[in-house]
Amino acid sequence: MSETMQTKHPAFYQTLNQEECAKVAESAYRILENTGCIIHNAEAREILHKAGGAVEGELVKIPVSLTKWAVEKAPSVVTLYDREGNPAMDLAPGKVYFGPAITITQIDDLETGKRRASVKADSANAAILMDALENVSWVSPCTSASDVKASVADIAELHAILPCTRKPVMYWSQSVHNLEYQFEMFEAVAGSAERLAERPFMVNLVCPMDPLTHTDDGMAQLIYLARRNSPAVYIAGIGFGLSGPITMAGGVAIGMADTLAGLVVSQLVNPGTPFIVSKFSDNVDMRTMSVTHSNPEMLVANAATADVFRYMGLPFCSNFGGTDSGSFDQIAAFDKSIQLYTSLLSGTNMNFALGAYESGAYAKFADIVFNNEIIGFLKVLTGGMEVSEETLAEDVIQEVGPGGVFLSEEHTLDHIHDFWEADLLKPRTSRQTGEVPGVEEGLNQRVKEILAKGITHPLKAEIVEKLDGIMARAEAEL
Repeated sequence: MSETMQTKHPAFYQTLNQEECAKVAESAYRILENTGCIIHNAEAREILHKAGGAVEGELVKIPVSLTKWAVEKAPSVVTLYDREGNPAMDLAPGKVYFGPAITITQIDDLETGKRRASVKADSANAAILMDALENVSWVSPCTSASDVKASVADIAELHAILPCTRKPVMYWSQSVHNLEYQFEMFEAVAGSAERLAERPFMVNLVCPMDPLTHTDDGMAQLIYLARRNSPAVYIAGIGFGLSGPITMAGGVAIGMADTLAGLVVSQLVNPGTPFIVSKFSDNVDMRTMSVTHSNPEMLVANAATADVFRYMGLPFCSNFGGTDSGSFDQIAAFDKSIQLYTSLLSGTNMNFALGAYESGAYAKFADIVFNNEIIGFLKVLTGGMEVSEETLAEDVIQEVGPGGVFLSEEHTLDHIHDFWEADLLKPRTSRQTGEVPGVEEGLNQRVKEILAKGITHPLKAEIVEKLDGIMARAEAEL
């Protein structure tokens, strides 16, 4: 096993061996060279043409040697900071982090329990909630702002969350022009453009138009971000038998080709710029032609993709943590738990989808609290155990002797709090079920308690004022 294939997690699920990883990677390289991809952005085509790409109209074929060069130039570790400049996420082999989905349009109302369209205030509340949960590593506008002008929705969602969290932020932008407003906000929080470039606390989610098609604006954003030395995650989403081959290996290879095309452009603009590759796997229910996130093949394909990206030495993001279910039920709990478990075993750096229901169409804040507790449990399950003189405790065993009791020993008192304890998900007997709130009710109550406390890490008033000014200008100009 190569160094890049290793993981720091004692429990490790490896789907592909090195030889298989090499085959999939080489297939992705050949797809870019032989089939090529459509690139709608003229500047990106020119950049690739000057580097040796074969360009015919909007079709670009990228030589294997050029893609391999870009993989070598890209950083093998990307660090995201909190807004105060402290390292918060090291996207490196064996490091696993969890965060929410982004811009979901429907949400459960906390007061009525009814489903409704999400609004800007929901993004702020989501940020306050996630800032308080120890196993949620980054924050995003996980709900969309339906109550603002569509032309500034991306800026408004960012305006909502930045004052509410100090954690790293995943965001999206609908155009390079809007991205410029967003960078004004980031610079206001960081203090300067230089400090922002040195210690980025945000990552932009950009998507190609799968399969093998790259939008004008998506490529323009990657070029802009590379020039700013700012992180991007380029998320290809392949539906088996729909936007890619129905076989898992083919689906993984074509999705990797899509994200690698973005990587090549990014590295040509600025070699070494932080870039996070990604390939989401989606099953397609051939009876309804709808995307499904509740099949085991998705988990296998995502874990296999993790193996290949780790083999290539690239930080990566995947979709673990969603469900097709529309309610908090046994199916949703199973989907969420098995996906989070698989993500930890496969060592996926960034795991995206906390809070998502109905394949990303619907969000529940209670689910984020649920996921936070499940992740805590699973970190213990996959973390192994310490073996040392202290933990083997031979001196204590000898002192207590056969038939003795360890309860009152100082060693026991020293370590009694080492064990994970359930917070909301405590087992209960049948006699208790009528005396305590149901699980979802208890989760919603915890959400309300956290939101009632308000913002834990507020921004300085003068920075909030700057953000308000940028938002007002964007609303007036866009």
